[in-house]
Amino acid sequence: MQKKRWFGTLWSDPWLMLVSIVLAMVGVSMIYSTTHVGAMEKFNSPYLYLRQHLVSLALGLVGLMFFSQLPMKTLRRFAPWMLLAVFGLLVLVLVPGFGARVGGAIRWLKIAGIRVGQPAELAKLALVIFVAYSLERKHDRVDQLFVGFLPNVVVAGLMVGLLMVQPDFGTSMLLLTVLMIMMFVGGVPKRILVGSALMALPMIYLMLTRKAYRWKRITSFLDPFAPENIQAGAYQLVQSLKTIAMGGLWGMGIGQSRQKLGHLPEAHTDFIFAIVGEELGLIGVFLVMLAFLFFVYRGFRIAMRARDLFSQYVALGLACTVGLQCLLNVGVVMGSLPTKGMPLPFLSFARSSLIVVLCCVGILQRIEADTLASEYRAKRKREENTADRESAARQSTGEHRNISAGARPVQSAS
Repeated sequence: MQKKRWFGTLWSDPWLMLVSIVLAMVGVSMIYSTTHVGAMEKFNSPYLYLRQHLVSLALGLVGLMFFSQLPMKTLRRFAPWMLLAVFGLLVLVLVPGFGARVGGAIRWLKIAGIRVGQPAELAKLALVIFVAYSLERKHDRVDQLFVGFLPNVVVAGLMVGLLMVQPDFGTSMLLLTVLMIMMFVGGVPKRILVGSALMALPMIYLMLTRKAYRWKRITSFLDPFAPENIQAGAYQLVQSLKTIAMGGLWGMGIGQSRQKLGHLPEAHTDFIFAIVGEELGLIGVFLVMLAFLFFVYRGFRIAMRARDLFSQYVALGLACTVGLQCLLNVGVVMGSLPTKGMPLPFLSFARSSLIVVLCCVGILQRIEADTLASEYRAKRKREENTADRESAARQSTGEHRNISAGARPVQSAS
């Protein structure tokens, strides 16, 4: 019985689980396709990246199973402590000796010389859970500036400040966007949200112009095919567009990509969607995007069906996080947004991101399991009430018949 309950919780929303499995399997095939040639040349092992990705997938499945069995009451209770732990990791990654610099940014936490993960990925999960916890506790006062808005913004602002030191502009913008969506749904007045967004625009402009490489990305994005940009800030974008165009309608076939052979930088990480377009074509791109849309739809459905505010906010925040991260990645790959480091959930070779996304799936499954259990209890209660009413009605009818049957002889004797 316990085993059946465990399995039922894990598959409480089978459609969400199935689309997650499909996306994860597409990710495995694309990781091998984009890395086996380079891994063979560099490390004499075509399966090096694939093995690392499979290890992360296995750890992610453990996280999925763990969170699918973790009661939401426990998650709510530890929300502040999770946030503090993530703040500690974000600070620790900036301490010399604990942070690993990769690609000009210090985002990896290093312990005993081994890179163990990116705290920025945990920050996405921790912030969503904490904001949900905060909005639920203050749901009757969320329209007040110093109660429902300012504390959440201060927490998110501190987290974004630590991320910008790394620097990680993409994750910072993602967190702020998810925060605004959750507060809007939670009931924070629109005038406060719009006013704060307008006040933040000058700060965002300063962050973009303060670093030359960020502003170069903006100018290259506006005119990627300009001669001065093609070999500088827009090289990756131009190669990405070329990669997608080479795929045509049906693609060149899995493993047949040419751009992955040193032409497209970061082909297995941030720009793996371009390889999807080259190998699977427009049809494959459409199906992958449809799968992500379906994932977000199931997340929103779970949020709307949830029985308590905390679960509703958590499900909404997690669905928005995965959906917006996908949107940002695809927008960058297709030239609709300036280039920034943002992995594609499930598909990119981004080990910390994969583990956290699968943990999000586990939390969503737990929320749906609680909803199904609540619906089952309500159904049983209705059935019991109906049975009690029918029993009372039968008993009342029987007593009425007995009274009637006892009254007739008296009437005939008189």
